[in-house]
Amino acid sequence: MAAASPLRNLEDEVLCSICLDYLREPVTIDCGHVFCYHCIIKVCESSRQPLYCSLCKTVFKKENIRHVWQMASLVENIWRMKVEEERQPREERPPEQRAENLCRRHLEKLHYYCKDDQQILCVMCRESREHRHHAAVLLEKAAQSCRGKILNHLKILKGDRDRIQNFQSTGEDEIQALLDPGDIMSRYPRKKFWIEKPISPAVKKRAEEFSDKFLSLEKGLRGFHGKLMRDLEYKTMKIVLNSQTANGYLLVYPNGKSMIFTGLWINKYQRGQRFDPEPGVLGSKGFTWGKVYWEVKVDRIWWGEEEEEAMKFRAGARGMFGSSCLGGFLGIADGYASPVYRNESEELEEEWSQETGIWPKFCLVGVARESVVRRGSLSFTPEEGFWTLQLSSAGVCICTSTEPFQILSYCPRQIGIALDYDGGKVTFTNARTQEFIYEFSSSFTGRIFPFLWLNCTRSRLTLRP
Repeated sequence: MAAASPLRNLEDEVLCSICLDYLREPVTIDCGHVFCYHCIIKVCESSRQPLYCSLCKTVFKKENIRHVWQMASLVENIWRMKVEEERQPREERPPEQRAENLCRRHLEKLHYYCKDDQQILCVMCRESREHRHHAAVLLEKAAQSCRGKILNHLKILKGDRDRIQNFQSTGEDEIQALLDPGDIMSRYPRKKFWIEKPISPAVKKRAEEFSDKFLSLEKGLRGFHGKLMRDLEYKTMKIVLNSQTANGYLLVYPNGKSMIFTGLWINKYQRGQRFDPEPGVLGSKGFTWGKVYWEVKVDRIWWGEEEEEAMKFRAGARGMFGSSCLGGFLGIADGYASPVYRNESEELEEEWSQETGIWPKFCLVGVARESVVRRGSLSFTPEEGFWTLQLSSAGVCICTSTEPFQILSYCPRQIGIALDYDGGKVTFTNARTQEFIYEFSSSFTGRIFPFLWLNCTRSRLTLRP
């Protein structure tokens, strides 16, 4: 086990004894011990009276729980010190931290592999409440069973990539040769051209068909190449929504993969971790390392007779969602120029948006930091812990300041989200065509969760796969 550093000693003082992680919203109880606010609230909700401290077994009362703001500032400073220390070159770090395989949270050597969460763990992580009941094996044993499969899979994928690149290169050369006027003139003497006669409709139609097929083939190759490269770099995750964080107006399906905005308050009890009044929800699994990928599909649904009542309800509840960065969103397209070039996929997506009329008012897809504020009107910017796209029939916008900025005049129906935690990137693509949409660059701290936001009863957001 690595020798404890001064920073490690400070870290031990700001860890919650319940979740074994950094104190989040630290509070103190009657005996003076400090815990995370959400951890001690869970103890109060799950335990019968009287309540006992988990450290000294002293009786305490829920109404005497108090926030310790100075401790919250201390935790934040220690976290920043740890981030700065990890950014130092390896040769400048203390000897006990120069090993490459150290846990980022506890600075211990990594010995175990958690089969349930597919994460590499140190001894302290293995004994934490998060992984205590999971199936974990030694790294050497896990590597032996996976190394051969991974190498064979990579070999196959790399072979496919090489063949596609060769095919694409050959096809581009042939097409350039066919489209070169000088080459055509050298092949065919001038006397063989019917210069005075117009091109027949049949020939023109065949040429147009050939051009369409070529564009379709090029689009398919580009999409396949993008998907192949993504599969080699990122791990596709099956994301499930955490209904405990869902706003009261959201209905999360039992399988946790889809949600809709009901327009009616359906959750009787409001818990501390829910968004209120913003109609947002987090995924059930957060990430602190690695490269992961998932997709969000936007569907239009109809409520029949109930839709009219929901519309009346929303008409009487205007102003309920007052996010500073979402004001005037429906008219945002008037302030920006649309792109001059429009390809086939853009036209198809725009057709769909026009057919759906007001689909949707707007929705947000992306990621959020676990520690984001969940009360009151929110500003969905990276400074506040949100990295999201705004989708509506007007197009796609981003929030990097208090006002949204439009980047697309059409809206894809399926968005791909790639999170590179260590690289500090969140990349958005059109999941159907693999076309790039936007990329955030940031320095992540803490756990990052998938995030969805929806306020229109005519739409449904679904996580894929």
